[in-house]
Amino acid sequence: MDADNNISFRPGSIADVEAIYRLNQDVFSEHWSRASLYSSLESGYDVLLCELNGDIIAYLLSLSVLDEIQIMQIAVSEQHRRQGLASRMTDELIASATDMQSITLEVRASNQAARACYTQLGFQETGYRKHYYAPDASGCREDAVLMTKHLQGVNSS
Repeated sequence: MDADNNISFRPGSIADVEAIYRLNQDVFSEHWSRASLYSSLESGYDVLLCELNGDIIAYLLSLSVLDEIQIMQIAVSEQHRRQGLASRMTDELIASATDMQSITLEVRASNQAARACYTQLGFQETGYRKHYYAPDASGCREDAVLMTKHLQGVNSS
């Protein structure tokens, strides 16, 4: 059976906070609180959900400011990784980004798979944030790589 036929995308809402929170807890070592996720959605963040047979298996959380979109989080459940879902959600975001000039994000310097994925999607490495992430078990703080995709003219007719 081709699971791809049962995958769908939809905008999320505050009603989805509990499912987003559970996935956030499973995916990230530096997870957001339920209250932070709720507050973010209430204050204007957008969330794109990826569902398989009605179950949320991935999400993309973003914030639009003026003519730029900042991707805050992309979370894919462990059992659905390496299936192109992060790319597909990012493509959905790009397609809907009419009147936007750019999309930016931060990714752990060690996350080579994500960096390669974003590079394939047309993002370029534009900077670094030294010691950006919270310390790991050994006390080391990892750098973040800033990546940007310029959209000027991409979505114009």
